[in-house]
Amino acid sequence: MRYRVVVPAVLFCGLSFVWSCAQPVSVSGSDGTGGSAGQSSGTGGSTKGSGGSSATGGSPATGGATATGGATATGGATATGGATATGGATATGGTTGRGGASATGGTTATGQGGSPATGGTSGNVGTSTGGRTGRGTGGTAGTSTGGSAGSTTGGSTGTSTGGSAGTGAGGRVTSTGGAGGSSSTGSGGSTSSTASGTIVPLYTDPSDSSWNAIITAAVAHPTVHVVAIVNPSDGPGSSKNSGYTSGIAALQVAHIEVIGYIATGYGSNSIASMESQIDQWKSFYPTLQGIFFDEQSNSTGDVAHYQTLSQYAKSKGLSYTVGNPGTDVPTAYIGAMDTMLVYESDGLPSVSSLAQWSSYAPGNFGIIPYNVSAMNATFVKQARQYVGYVYLQNDNVPNPWDSLPSYFSDLLTALE
Repeated sequence: MRYRVVVPAVLFCGLSFVWSCAQPVSVSGSDGTGGSAGQSSGTGGSTKGSGGSSATGGSPATGGATATGGATATGGATATGGATATGGATATGGTTGRGGASATGGTTATGQGGSPATGGTSGNVGTSTGGRTGRGTGGTAGTSTGGSAGSTTGGSTGTSTGGSAGTGAGGRVTSTGGAGGSSSTGSGGSTSSTASGTIVPLYTDPSDSSWNAIITAAVAHPTVHVVAIVNPSDGPGSSKNSGYTSGIAALQVAHIEVIGYIATGYGSNSIASMESQIDQWKSFYPTLQGIFFDEQSNSTGDVAHYQTLSQYAKSKGLSYTVGNPGTDVPTAYIGAMDTMLVYESDGLPSVSSLAQWSSYAPGNFGIIPYNVSAMNATFVKQARQYVGYVYLQNDNVPNPWDSLPSYFSDLLTALE
């Protein structure tokens, strides 16, 4: 598809006649030691002796009412084990002691099992893993491990890898940069399900009326992906052209994706020479979005050649690559470029011939028939089941790409 405005050229591709293209203790007695009151002052006496009423074993003595074991002694009402002693109402194990209402494990104390303690009923607002309102990996909204209001791992409102609106591998949605998509390196080509656009060989000077016409039509049909191939001089030329700089900018303002032309000589042009042209394109026109590899070979032996070129272009930020064999190619080529033009010839191809690509995403393919005198919306509707990019041209040889068809806007309507 190496056509220029001034110099026409006739090329032969394989067997087809085409005009430019390629391929996450107490003693328990009441008074004395075993006696009721003991002797008056002797051992066991009533008040002085051992076991007397106030002596050891007496009522206030050990085991007495206030002695050890007595009512207020150890084990008594207020002693250890008594109502307020250890184990008593306020002592360890008592109502308010250890294990009691306010002790460890009690209802209000800070202790194991207490209501505001770890695991208690009001601990829900703590900060622990898996909180409900946290903002971590998978948590609903909490702020730490396990708290119902914490915010850590597992929050339902947290930002996490792999969100539903993230960029996924393999998708082409008319934008640049998706891994595996139309604007990145990815085996298998486009995964779009229906035709979404047109690829236009815009081989005219930016001053030509065709540039304004394509801009006007693209603005009027913003849902259609329009790609324009620009070609200053069978490639980028030897220097930057200011007309193309401003022209490319105008196309891009209209959301037209602009890619630059390179002829590959059906696999005969060296990789080094074509990489040099890719570098020139990027240097002269840094906003350029991709490369069009014309005269693509359809020989299986050249697949690696074109994969290398496509990957090099992408490494330079020229993220959309299109190859033009102009005819059918071995399936090994699918994915070597983002899109391949599998038909460039006089008149419309049969829909049945395009159906051979039905096992693959339509975005892998495009067609650019010329000498199509009138817009055929029925054909476009049928073809878009199999090919992602459809361009029809009413112009003819010797250079069918030096104009824009009069029905271009209608073509975009059919592609909406």
